[in-house]
Amino acid sequence: MKSSTSSLEAQFGPLQKKTFASALSLFFEQQCPQMGGHLTRQVLVNNIQKLVDQFYPVNSHLRMGQIMWPAVDEKEQAAYGKSMQKTKIKPVFVDMIAPEDIEAAFKGEKRMRIRQQATVRLFHQAKEQGGVLTGVDVATMMRLSPATISNYVRKWEKEHQALVPRRGTIHDMGRSVSHKRQICYKMIVEGKSVEETARETNHSPEAITRYVKDYKRILACLHKGLTPQDTAFVAKVSEDLVFEYVNLIQENQIAINDRMDKDGIIFHDIPF
Repeated sequence: MKSSTSSLEAQFGPLQKKTFASALSLFFEQQCPQMGGHLTRQVLVNNIQKLVDQFYPVNSHLRMGQIMWPAVDEKEQAAYGKSMQKTKIKPVFVDMIAPEDIEAAFKGEKRMRIRQQATVRLFHQAKEQGGVLTGVDVATMMRLSPATISNYVRKWEKEHQALVPRRGTIHDMGRSVSHKRQICYKMIVEGKSVEETARETNHSPEAITRYVKDYKRILACLHKGLTPQDTAFVAKVSEDLVFEYVNLIQENQIAINDRMDKDGIIFHDIPF
């Protein structure tokens, strides 16, 4: 029995070594001998194999109209000057063409409306898979300008009073304050919980808490009569951010007064 097993191994064993992993391990052994022994190489080979599987999926897994796109990992921490080479990538599968697009076309829906719905869908599908897309990502996929994509998103957000999960809003990048505006409105004016606000705005509870803390710190400084420059120093934020929050505070003041603020806080004494 043993000799029979050995014979089979001798015949068919080499077939098990005809793999990408084996070829990669041999490459490291011959070209990078300083890397270490077999166990060290195997760890690298296994991780590279996972990356290959993510970035080059089997075509049979893709539906008609679906593509793979390299998004940024939602859990990645954005930082000033951080290059894409140092940013964790998350491949996602998105529907460039979906059944609802074809159905809308049959019903005579305007092409601009169909493109807008497709734009929003791409952002949401990436987010559901743990990745975040930029406007440039979606513009490239759809062969439209980034300005057109931005316009689609702004109109959709205004119409639905909800945020589209773009990288700029999820990772708090860029100069747009639309996400801060909606988050602070929901928390300060509508009195919603952190969990509700996080769910409705596609933000983490930590991000929600940070925005509201900044809002309240800046509001407290303004009530004490501090200038925007002094407020920026005390609150440890930029002057630009102070002015962004001043605008939000003034907008919320009107909304709260309309709702007859129950706490009796009046914002009219902001000194500018």
